[in-house]
Amino acid sequence: MLPDCFLLPENSTALDFAYKVHSDLGNNFIRAIDVKTKRTVGKEHVLNHRDVIEIISK
Repeated sequence: MLPDCFLLPENSTALDFAYKVHSDLGNNFIRAIDVKTKRTVGKEHVLNHRDVIEIISK
């Protein structure tokens, strides 16, 4: 299954992305994981072009 692709404004954060997917993800955001590097990133992490992240929520 292919992941969904979301277009976001420049300087959008991981939290902005979570809210774009669903308000519950944004409200219950814990952290995000950069899928390419396996690095944990916080809600203020600014996304770059072609980033792939996984949202971890409550």
